[in-house]
Amino acid sequence: MTTVSGPGRFLHGLFRVEAALAMAGYTVIACLLIVDVSLRETLETSIYGAQRISVYIMIITGFLGLGLAAAQGRHLRPRFADGLIPAAFARAVTRLGDLVMTAVFFFFAWLGVRFVLDAHSYGDMAMVIDIPLWILHLIVPWAFASTGLRYLMFALFPRLRPEEVSSE
Repeated sequence: MTTVSGPGRFLHGLFRVEAALAMAGYTVIACLLIVDVSLRETLETSIYGAQRISVYIMIITGFLGLGLAAAQGRHLRPRFADGLIPAAFARAVTRLGDLVMTAVFFFFAWLGVRFVLDAHSYGDMAMVIDIPLWILHLIVPWAFASTGLRYLMFALFPRLRPEEVSSE
């Protein structure tokens, strides 16, 4: 059994927290919709806002999946240029790619912060659950920053980079 320390331990903890939140989100959605449909079919009533609440939770859970996919090497990527880079440069190009992805995700995190601030300044409210929409929007900068941080760690500590999973 290998021991994980420093940045690896941090990334592992981040993965566990985000995975637990995603799993909890899917569990709440499933339970909420099962109960809602059951009530509709048996008692001709329903849970007010169940479908909209499920959509909000699904959006949050989907954004969490961005970091989870990166943590497991499961991001989709074009493979058409795989043979163009000589094997001797593969590690350097992979590291460069991780740095580029870091910049891209941090840029989108910054846009996400702007998105949250705009929703806050406009005073938008989430329909049905009547909470400020910016609270739900917090997932956007979180997901992009979390994923960007992962790619930064992969660039700085290449041994932490997961093996890429082929989609074939």
